[in-house]
Amino acid sequence: MNENLSVDPTTPDEERIRSTITSGLDRLMSVSADRVFAEPVRVGDRVVIPAASVECSGGFGFGGDEHSNGGGGGGGHQVGRPVAIIEAGPTGVRVKPVIDFTRVGLTLTAAVLTVWRASRK
Repeated sequence: MNENLSVDPTTPDEERIRSTITSGLDRLMSVSADRVFAEPVRVGDRVVIPAASVECSGGFGFGGDEHSNGGGGGGGHQVGRPVAIIEAGPTGVRVKPVIDFTRVGLTLTAAVLTVWRASRK
């Protein structure tokens, strides 16, 4: 067997990779209330709070060969979209959904095309 296969975990490259992975995962997995709910806004005697949906995903990988040449990579994706407005006032609290008409229209168009295509067979 080749004695050069082991890599010293304290090399600068290893430490940099470990640090990059740790900070990336921390940022990716840190979903908190301040990402979902925006700062409340006072409008007269009411308080309005925008709310959003937040989706996160990511991945990474590493590889190498028998000569200790290797590499790695990773990536992540976060997307947020408004879903509701929370309104609190003297008469109570109301939650008003935010409707994304573009998404609704695209979904309906895809459904109609699917039914039309299925009926032609």
